[in-house]
Amino acid sequence: MPRARLTKSIIDALPTPSRELVYWDETLPGFGVKVTPAGRKVFIVLYRTGGAGSALRKYTIGPHGRVTLHLARGEAHKVLSARREGRDPAAEKGEARRRLSSDRVEDVVKLFVQQHASKRRSGREIERLLRRDMVERWGARSIHSITKRDVVACLGEVVDRGAPIGANKLLRVMRTLFNWCIGKALLERSPCDSIPAPSRVISRDRVLSDAELAQVLMAARQTGGPYGAIVELLALTAQRREEVARMGWDEIDLEAGTWTLPAGRTKNGRPHLVHLTEPAAALIRRMPRLGDCVFITSGAAPFNNFSKAKRELDGLSGIVGWRLHDLRRTAVSGMARLGIAPHVADKILNHTSGTISGVAAVYQRHEFMAERRDALERWGQHVAELLAAQPSSTARLSGRLEPVPGEMR
Repeated sequence: MPRARLTKSIIDALPTPSRELVYWDETLPGFGVKVTPAGRKVFIVLYRTGGAGSALRKYTIGPHGRVTLHLARGEAHKVLSARREGRDPAAEKGEARRRLSSDRVEDVVKLFVQQHASKRRSGREIERLLRRDMVERWGARSIHSITKRDVVACLGEVVDRGAPIGANKLLRVMRTLFNWCIGKALLERSPCDSIPAPSRVISRDRVLSDAELAQVLMAARQTGGPYGAIVELLALTAQRREEVARMGWDEIDLEAGTWTLPAGRTKNGRPHLVHLTEPAAALIRRMPRLGDCVFITSGAAPFNNFSKAKRELDGLSGIVGWRLHDLRRTAVSGMARLGIAPHVADKILNHTSGTISGVAAVYQRHEFMAERRDALERWGQHVAELLAAQPSSTARLSGRLEPVPGEMR
């Protein structure tokens, strides 16, 4: 093979051979430029995979013109230095190329949902976000090709379509996905690292006054149907929206006055027993048995059209700037006013950490069942008195509720 002190002018002047020919650099052993019969000139590095007599490995740096001689020589130094450290740069480059053509985003998301998200209560929502904002955008791309700039651009589009809080949620879900990929040795680092939340989160601390709560519940009665009953039950039990909305008939024991939430339906993954006061039980009795769930609109699916129903409820009640989760906060705040102990309220809310924490929490296993029932009875009586004071007699929340026009039986 010919040797030369490679310079740009010498490389430019190299003739086109009848067969592939490599000109090796005199100053850097193993570094050369390959000239093809088509006239292409490509910088390469040649090294042995082991000691003397071991197989030769060719590492392609890039074509002359697109890669300058100075950059090519620098890359060659890096390749030869890596080889001296015992690495195989050509094999590493091939593996990187293979990874960029494999592990498609669509396939990784599918695996993530199966192995991780599906085991969480919010699994369906996580899958929906990933499919809408990752799979539709990058589905055919390799997960290894997703960069920090890609993530920032994706979040920006979500903000631009008027969903800043949705962008925050998407970032959390993406960060979980990429961290899961790191744990599965698919990635070395996450493209979500150091990306701040796209929008500022405002802490929600709304507690409805007694007057506002009465107006909301009267409007819920007027709304009727599954949604109206869900709103009333949220106010009476202080449980979470999805826990109430997806309540199953098999979870209810109306004779004992209890509702048992299985571990798979609670936020903390622990089963939870809720005492049903007579007003709460009366709401459930009035719902028709149309399927496995208590609150069904059509078919066998539980009620889920919350956005539209909430707007209608706000219009009827005249109370705005609140959300259904505020009923949970309102109930526990009202219990505090009634003199109910905080640790009892924590048990009603199914909080794993609260007023009893640290070493005391390790040894404290009492569930305060009697106190919880008494607390909900007292709170239910307070709500009944609020509604009894309202002009409409049909709004009275008692053991036997009179029907409200438009209400499902």
